[in-house]
Amino acid sequence: MDTLESASAWAREHSLAADVRLARVEIIAFRRHPEIYRYFGPDGAVTAARALTARRPIAARAGNGIVALLAVVGVIAPVAAVSAMGGDRFNFFRMDASQSVPLAGALFAVTALTQLVVLLMWLRKGARFDGFTLGIVVVALVFSGFGLIGMVNAGALDGYDGWGAWYPAVIAAFLISAGSAIAMMARRRHRVPEAVAQPAQPTEGPQAAQAALRGLGDAELDAIRADRDAALHVLGERGILDPETVARARAADLGTLYLLDPPLS
Repeated sequence: MDTLESASAWAREHSLAADVRLARVEIIAFRRHPEIYRYFGPDGAVTAARALTARRPIAARAGNGIVALLAVVGVIAPVAAVSAMGGDRFNFFRMDASQSVPLAGALFAVTALTQLVVLLMWLRKGARFDGFTLGIVVVALVFSGFGLIGMVNAGALDGYDGWGAWYPAVIAAFLISAGSAIAMMARRRHRVPEAVAQPAQPTEGPQAAQAALRGLGDAELDAIRADRDAALHVLGERGILDPETVARARAADLGTLYLLDPPLS
């Protein structure tokens, strides 16, 4: 919405065949202030939710990317490690223990590191129970458990004595994921609050909107009102709004045009 030059410019480009909700006119006039127009009824609440999401700090978006990466690595690494050691036992592919064990060891080292980061991030976010995070941990726990047995068996079956050098990585992955799983299950009554949309309620909208408006300077409020009224004039001039509606809207207090709209069906 910040790409719009003004509400009056939007009004000049508005299709003659499309209806206009007055709330939309004022939302665009307040386009740089979603924290205010979020109170402009259902139209404002929905538009502000999109705008505020798009404005999330880069750090927050990067954090989500890190979580997604940890989820992928945390699941793939232990599964791939066990597959590397066990695949040839079931004739899926041929890999000698001298190759499969070091590969699995490296993957279990990655698993251990990933699980440690997951645990630290979970603690930093308040140590609340989260089924998605627990799922990542359980996958690592189960396959690390398989790895404790599989690495020993792979070394014994192929006569590879070097497996012992890689075994600590399996133990670390198992212990960290086991500790994380226990800690997360112990917090199962402390769940992550569900994200609930907070649209402005009709009873609180006018008061909240007026309180938010007081945070803007008089000069900015005058500029917003002028833009709003200019947009209304353009819409009336183009025949999209009738003269009575334009007059009623221009006489309304700033931040109240949504009250003149019919309820959304």
